[in-house]
Amino acid sequence: MSVELRAPTLDDLELLTDMINRDAVELYGTPEENIESMRLWLTGPGLDPVTDIRVAVEDGSFRGYVDIDDDPHPIYYVDLRVPPSELDEIRVALLDWAERRGAERGAERLRFHNPSVDASTIKLLEARGYGLIRHFYRMRIDFDADLAAPGWPDGLTVRPATKDDAPRVYEAHQDSFRDHWEFHRQPYEEWEHHLLHGPFDPSLWFLVEDGDELAAVAINREHEAEDGLGWVSVLGVREQWRRRGLGRALLLHTFHEFRRRGFHSAALGVDADSLTGANRLYESVGMRVIRRGDVYEKAM
Repeated sequence: MSVELRAPTLDDLELLTDMINRDAVELYGTPEENIESMRLWLTGPGLDPVTDIRVAVEDGSFRGYVDIDDDPHPIYYVDLRVPPSELDEIRVALLDWAERRGAERGAERLRFHNPSVDASTIKLLEARGYGLIRHFYRMRIDFDADLAAPGWPDGLTVRPATKDDAPRVYEAHQDSFRDHWEFHRQPYEEWEHHLLHGPFDPSLWFLVEDGDELAAVAINREHEAEDGLGWVSVLGVREQWRRRGLGRALLLHTFHEFRRRGFHSAALGVDADSLTGANRLYESVGMRVIRRGDVYEKAM
């Protein structure tokens, strides 16, 4: 095989974005990224492209991508992207590299987030001894019917954020996700890089306040690769304000604002086995599952 594995650089952004989107189009029919979202990924504090990312290159064309990151140590997640039309030799080469790198970093378990429709990668993972442990959904709603009005609990107010609110929003985000599957606190530097840079629009971040306390947050943006698709990055309600309809009200408030701005749809990602019942909440406001991602794991 004449494929070379090497670290990507910022000069590769166009080729890398095209390959990632080719994978998404072959799997789902729609692209997932743009050049700026890939730039954020390569420049984030959590990954070092020189040591922890490889691209498969053949005759100047990108054939596949892999990265490995502790989340947290000694559990390492591997993101493997190889379009289904590519040869299995590329998947094998990238997986071999990720397993070697995981061993070098002292990984005790390796995990892969893999699309449920990516049969070629699933076959390879199962042959290597990886087992399915978790499902995640992408859910979507199209704004082609009436939306219910949000019903706010008494005594709470909602407003858009400003950039100065970022530290409070970070704390509310981390606090409201404490009971999610294998939660660990995300470093502020990493959170700030991915949410406050790029297409940051604080007027699409909504804060629900109970006096001086921040009860819930919604962090929203427009999707990188689909014009008019609103993306709910975070919907978090702190524990002491739950079971009062606040999550539903905040989600509907977000949908109304998306539609007011001319967006045609909204989407988000959710744990299929959410302990807080988030997926049931999303179904109750009209969202539907449009794709599933699977987590595969192997002890090293």
